[in-house]
Amino acid sequence: MARSPIPKRLALVVSMILSSSAALAEQTQEIEEVSVVAKKITYANHVIDPAMKAQQNSINSILSVIDNLPGISINEGDAFGGDDWSTSITMRGFAIDGYQQQLGMTVDSIPNGGSNYGGGAKANRYLESENMATVEVGQGTSDLASASLEALGGTFNFVSKDPSDQAATTLAYTHGDHNATRYFVRQETGEIMGNTRAYFSYSQTETNRWIGDGSNGGSDKQHAEAKFVSDFSTFTLTGRLSYDDVAEDNYNSVSIAQFKQTPDWDQLTWNWTGIPHFDQMFAEGWSTLRENTLGYLKFEFALANGSSLNITPYFHKNKGRGDWIPPYLVSAVDDNGNPTSKGGTFTKYGFTDPAGTPLVPNEGCGSEYSWPSSSGSLLHPDCYADDAVPVMSYRHTHYKKERVGLLADYQVTLDNHDIKVGFWYEDDERTESLDWHKVIDARVYYHFDHTPYWTQYSNVFNTETLKLYAQDSINFDAVTLNIGAQKYLVDLEKEDKFTNALAGKVNSDSDLLWSLGGLYQLNQEIEIFAGFSENFAAIKNEVLEREASAFTNIEAETAQNIDLGLRFNNDIWQISATIYSIEFENHITLIAPGSDIGGIDYTAGTKGRYINVGGIDSKGFELSARYQYNDNLSVYSSYTNNDSTYVGNAPGFESGDKVIDSVDNMFVVSSDYSKGDVRFGLSAKYTGERSEADAYTLVDLNIGYNKALNDGVFNEIDIAFVVNNILDKRYLSTGTGTGDTFFIGGPRTATLTFTAHF
Repeated sequence: MARSPIPKRLALVVSMILSSSAALAEQTQEIEEVSVVAKKITYANHVIDPAMKAQQNSINSILSVIDNLPGISINEGDAFGGDDWSTSITMRGFAIDGYQQQLGMTVDSIPNGGSNYGGGAKANRYLESENMATVEVGQGTSDLASASLEALGGTFNFVSKDPSDQAATTLAYTHGDHNATRYFVRQETGEIMGNTRAYFSYSQTETNRWIGDGSNGGSDKQHAEAKFVSDFSTFTLTGRLSYDDVAEDNYNSVSIAQFKQTPDWDQLTWNWTGIPHFDQMFAEGWSTLRENTLGYLKFEFALANGSSLNITPYFHKNKGRGDWIPPYLVSAVDDNGNPTSKGGTFTKYGFTDPAGTPLVPNEGCGSEYSWPSSSGSLLHPDCYADDAVPVMSYRHTHYKKERVGLLADYQVTLDNHDIKVGFWYEDDERTESLDWHKVIDARVYYHFDHTPYWTQYSNVFNTETLKLYAQDSINFDAVTLNIGAQKYLVDLEKEDKFTNALAGKVNSDSDLLWSLGGLYQLNQEIEIFAGFSENFAAIKNEVLEREASAFTNIEAETAQNIDLGLRFNNDIWQISATIYSIEFENHITLIAPGSDIGGIDYTAGTKGRYINVGGIDSKGFELSARYQYNDNLSVYSSYTNNDSTYVGNAPGFESGDKVIDSVDNMFVVSSDYSKGDVRFGLSAKYTGERSEADAYTLVDLNIGYNKALNDGVFNEIDIAFVVNNILDKRYLSTGTGTGDTFFIGGPRTATLTFTAHF
């Protein structure tokens, strides 16, 4: 595959920054007095409260801890968030779901490699709750240094804990509803070799799908992390490595009518019938398998008083599979009409004779099944001879991704200027293929031949990214002014592995993107801020998947964000209020291919196309407040009012329509009480209507006991009892982006965790 000129640009940028850093470092040595200015944030931002971690059990996805922050809605079909297929995040009308990536996500400021289902990985693949220090959320606008190609509507940075300087061992065991079990162990080394501290952790988690019994599927996850910090005379070195291996059986989305009829069933089954038309809905055949390894080294150099240089190389390897069980086999031929095992055109058949010869339905047969969808005579046994044999496939989508990257920034304080310049470079190679395997005997079970009989497509995508940025915070006593600019240079290529030929190429460079902001410190407790930023989301390489997409006619997505807000902080109150307005342009949307049958088109493959369809206007108000009544009791609340509408007409919506799956109103109230060794928390969240789905309120309860021990084996023990959705509310959670189908939210789920430290 031909390579872009970005590496040459990178070499030039590195040399410029290093030479500039050296010059500025020399300059700072000549200044008699250099002041270090604290970071003044001129856009809406939040950091999770420690109580928000206690509200979630240790099995829950770490994404759930930010759900009570203003503007954010975390939606998951699984009771523990253990199903990426049914997970979505919305904030200010922007979304992360199976088809959209409009919010940035990083772990320790390392880009996550995309949050989509097809080869992406959200933060819960990299970080466990016990090893998480906090989550930093930038609503609407983000720090210019944030490394993301999706940050149209804000960013989430999940921050891992640093190792302790004291040696310690932690053991934890969790048991809960839906046959949930989890084992966790972490070993802290304490200080070793005079300058280093580290920890290692491992966990194993197993759960069942909350819907159904017996062979209803579930999740099995193994996760390991290691982190060290070494302090040297001239720099600090931090290294982190995470490994995650998970197999998740998915949930199915349902229509509102189906939900009203059976609010605790997603239309998947858990008993094998031997009839492929029905068994295509067998829960254990809908699966996501993913393996992720992410590592980085961060070099932090203190060059002079008030200046620093940070360099962080990283790598990420992702591989996995997505499974479905189509109720038929396919027969493919090439352009000359000869049988082929790669590409080509195809026909479907649902039955063979005893010798394995494909059959067609008897002429004039009108028998057909109506559930889960109408399939005509192709799949009905009444349309074949009595000795006909039903057949079906096990379809695998294979995902593989390898990323290497480098983050670097130089910071210096000169008089009243706090200056930061930096870059982000990444080379991302993603491979995706779709192959079909024969189920050995569909009458018995879905055991399949591991050698595929047909590979529908096989493509490799290369994305090279170079981001340059610079910002200056100018401090005038009570007033701080921020000005910054960033520029993206993004090259994408697609190679067809069948022909080893370049099948698509597009550049997705941004204009120079400006950000401006101001902060006025009214007094010790009150600050007023205002910010403007131009945000950018590059064209994704998923666009090149679809053969009908006109690559050269698609423009990158952009957004203009304006925040105006106030923060109030003292020993009793912490209050933040923000008014925002966002104009989102060049919205890239998938126009899905039509299907000749109802239900799922398992053969869709690379059909369909992406187009720009106008944009979205969002405006609203966010408020959060925390009240510390006394040393024992605190109360937290947040409110969001959001109005997101489409601009421009496109298939599925018209200008002025509400953005599908966006939430107009959300309200949270929670209280946390602790006295001595005992703690108690209660939290409730109201989520307003989305598309045609009704509003709902969920209530969570947590009770804990923590005891320090002076004698015996353990130094400390902790018992945590958490009940999510304690009122057992039935509701529709994640939307699928169509406004017609949703995933059913999890029921009341209780867990008990015992943790021991020694």
